[in-house]
Amino acid sequence: MTTTHTNQIQVALNAFERWDRLGVTGRCDALRKTLPLLAEEQQKMAEWQLNNAQEKIADKQIMPGPTGERNELFSQGRGPFLCLNDLAGEHVSTALVGQVYTALVAGNPIITSGLEGKRLIDILQPLLPEGVVQNISDVVLDALLEADSLAGVAILCDMKKAKSLNSRLAAKEGLLCQLVAETSDTLARIAKPNYILNFITEKTVSINTTAIGGNATLLELGSKAD
Repeated sequence: MTTTHTNQIQVALNAFERWDRLGVTGRCDALRKTLPLLAEEQQKMAEWQLNNAQEKIADKQIMPGPTGERNELFSQGRGPFLCLNDLAGEHVSTALVGQVYTALVAGNPIITSGLEGKRLIDILQPLLPEGVVQNISDVVLDALLEADSLAGVAILCDMKKAKSLNSRLAAKEGLLCQLVAETSDTLARIAKPNYILNFITEKTVSINTTAIGGNATLLELGSKAD
C-alpha cells in the first residue's frame, strides 16, 4: 500500500463518521448549497438524487415485533467510495454527478479520478466538510483499488470492464468492496429510485421490555413485600 493512497483512504475514513452522523436531511442541506454551481442537466440529476434519498432512506422504519419489542430499521453509509468514469459521451458528466451525489447523500465520503472528477470536486470541496470529497491522480488508481478499507466502487463502464472489476474486488482481502456499475449510456440504473440502496448499510435497533414469549407480567415479579 503506497503512502499516497493510504493517506487518501485515511482522510476519507476520518471524515466518514462526522459526515454520516449528519443524517440524510443534514447532508441534503449541505449538498443543496452546491447545486447552483452545476450545469442545468447536472443540477437536475443531483436534485433528483437528493429528493429520492429523503424519500427512500431518511426516515427510520418501524418493524413489527411479535413479542412486544420495538424494532427500528435505519441506514448508514458504507464508507469510502471511489467514483469513476470509463466511458465517453455527452451524458458522462451528468452520470458522474448522479453517482457522486448518491454516494454522498447516503453518507459516504467519495474519491474521484480523472478530469471530469476533478471538475466536480473543485465545485464540491469548498462547500463540504474537509475530507468528504477528494480527487486522485490516475497514477495511484490501481493502488487505491487494492486498499483494504475501500467500501465500494461506483463506475460508468462497459459490461466487460464491470465483470473484470467485479472479479478483482471479490478477490480482495479485508472489507467487502461493493461494485456499483452503470453500463448503459441511457443511465438506466442511476435513474432508478433503488439505486441509492447500493450505497448504504441497513442497521436495526431492538428495544425489548418484555420477557421471552411476550409475558410482560413477569417483569412484576419480586419479593412479597414489594
